[in-house]
Amino acid sequence: MKKRVIAALLIVGLALLTACGSKSAMNVDEVSKRLLNEIAYQDELSSMGLDTASMFLNLSDIEVKNAAIYETSGWTAEEIVVLECASQADADKAKAALEARVAEQKVNYEDYVPEELDKLNEAVIVESGNFAVLSVSNEPDTARKILSEYQ
Repeated sequence: MKKRVIAALLIVGLALLTACGSKSAMNVDEVSKRLLNEIAYQDELSSMGLDTASMFLNLSDIEVKNAAIYETSGWTAEEIVVLECASQADADKAKAALEARVAEQKVNYEDYVPEELDKLNEAVIVESGNFAVLSVSNEPDTARKILSEYQ
């Protein structure tokens, strides 16, 4: 009996150690809410539908299964884009589209609000499996930390 208890405790302990080192599966809603709530933004971010966002993110040739997109009023370059794509190939294209978005925003803000270039230069773009994520904020290290939990 004593050996069974010890064996059971060892199995539970091993399971706990394994769980502590594992990464969470990425979830569009969870990741976007964490980026929205755990980072301080200068402007208020509002949710935007995929159809509207597809136009300025250039996602027309990418199959997106689920998305969460948050934009500001335009006074800042802050934004959150979390895309779950249908395939790895679509995620590759989505990452390229997000990189193009940041490059375009740099041009847009260069003369409009040049202070925003710091955020854009530190934009966090991550691709993980079928997901592509963009976070533009004053807290890129926090965004990286959050996203590292899902990679």
